[in-house]
Amino acid sequence: MTATATGLTIRVLERDGEKPELIVALARLIVDAYPGLGIDTSAAFERSVERVRDMLAYPEARFAIAERDGELAGAMRLYDYEMNVRGRDALTGGLGSVAVSLVHKRRGIARAMVDWYIDDYRRRGASFAALYPFRLDFYRALGFGYGTPMQRYRFAPAALRDDGARGTPRLLGETDLDAILDCYERVRASTHGLIKRHRTPMERALRDAELRYVGVEVGGTLRGFMQTKPIAGDHLMNRDELEVRDLLAEDDAYAAALLGYLRAQRDQFARVTIETQDAAFYLAATDPRDGSDTAVAPPAGHRVAETGLGVMYRILDVESAFATLPAAGVPFVLRVVVDDPFIAATRGAWTFRFGPHGAPRRDDGAQPDATLTIGIHDLSSVVMGSLRLRDAVHHRSANLEPRERLETVDAAFAVAQPPFCATRF
Repeated sequence: MTATATGLTIRVLERDGEKPELIVALARLIVDAYPGLGIDTSAAFERSVERVRDMLAYPEARFAIAERDGELAGAMRLYDYEMNVRGRDALTGGLGSVAVSLVHKRRGIARAMVDWYIDDYRRRGASFAALYPFRLDFYRALGFGYGTPMQRYRFAPAALRDDGARGTPRLLGETDLDAILDCYERVRASTHGLIKRHRTPMERALRDAELRYVGVEVGGTLRGFMQTKPIAGDHLMNRDELEVRDLLAEDDAYAAALLGYLRAQRDQFARVTIETQDAAFYLAATDPRDGSDTAVAPPAGHRVAETGLGVMYRILDVESAFATLPAAGVPFVLRVVVDDPFIAATRGAWTFRFGPHGAPRRDDGAQPDATLTIGIHDLSSVVMGSLRLRDAVHHRSANLEPRERLETVDAAFAVAQPPFCATRF
C-alpha cells in the first residue's frame, strides 16, 4: 500500500475477500473508461462484473486500485512478463486497463498510478516496462518509447503465396492448448520481443465463439498457428473479410502452409486482413494492393497497408538494460547522458565499455570516445531495437558527439529484427 503526497492510496487487490461493492465499482470504472467495450445494457454490465471477479483470480496478473478518502478513483492491471530481449529473457512489467474515475479526472491520478507501477517493477528487478497507450503523447512524456509499428494488410485471398508450403493445416480447439503454448515457446526462443504467453488468456481465446485457431502440423507436432475471425461485409454480398492475428510459425515453410489455408478461403471471403509487425509482409502476395485503389502519393502510391503505433517500452534500469546488448564488433567507450523528467533513477550519466567479448559493461572512470545525449523514451526504443540510433540523431531527438562515431555506435545497438509483440494487454 502506498500513500501519495496528494492523499491518494494505491494498493493491489486481494484475489479474494474484497467487498462485493468494490468489485461492482471497479467494473463500472472500467466500463466508463472504455466505452468501446459496448457495455450498454444491464445484462452486459452484470457480465462485466463477473468477468472482473474472474480476472481477480488470474494468477498471471494483478489489479491495483487508487483510492482517495475511501472512494475508488482509478485502477490498472499489472502483468508479470518474461520478454525475449535479443535472445535472453528479461522480467518486464506489463501495464493495462488504466482507468480513472469520471469525477477524478485531471487530478494527476493516472500519473500517480504509472509512477507506482514503475516503482513496483523497479523494486522487483525488472529491466523493462511495456504497455499499449491510450495516448501516445501522455506515455511518451512519462518516458515510454515507441515499439515496432503494426501493419494491417488487406489481400485478395487468391493473391497470397503458398509456394514452398510444408505441413497440414487443421482447426485447433481447447484440447490443443498445450500444443499451442509449446509451439509458441519454440517461436519465442528465436524471436526478439516476444512475451511468454500466459495460459489463462489463451484458454479464454480458445473458448471464444467468434475466433477460430488454425494450425499447421508435421508428424503430429504443431509447427505454426494463427487466430482468425470472420468480419461481416456490411450486409453486402461477397464482401466478408477474414481477420488474421498472431500468425506465428517456426519457419517460412510452415507460415506458407497457413497462407495456403487462407488462400483456400477465396470462395467465401473477399479479403484477408492480416495484422503483423513485419513491414515486408507485402511480399506474401503476388498483388499487395489492399483493394481500395487509393492513390497515396501518385504516381508511386498504391496503398498496401495501414500503419499504427501500438506497444511502447520503457527502460527501468539503465545498467541492466545495456546488459541485454550484444558484443560490439569495434571496441569503444560511450558516455550516455539520459534525460528523464519523470523518474530520477533513470536520469543522469553512465559510461559503458563496448567490445567484442560480451555485453557492454559500466566503467564510469573510462575516457569516452563518444557522448550520447538522449531522452529515456528514445533510449528505450534504441535499446529494444524498434528505433535506429542513426534515425533518432537524424530527427534531432538524440545527439552524438563526435558525429564521426555515429556509424560505429549505431551498429552496436542495431538488431537483426525489430521487436515483435503478439501479446495484447
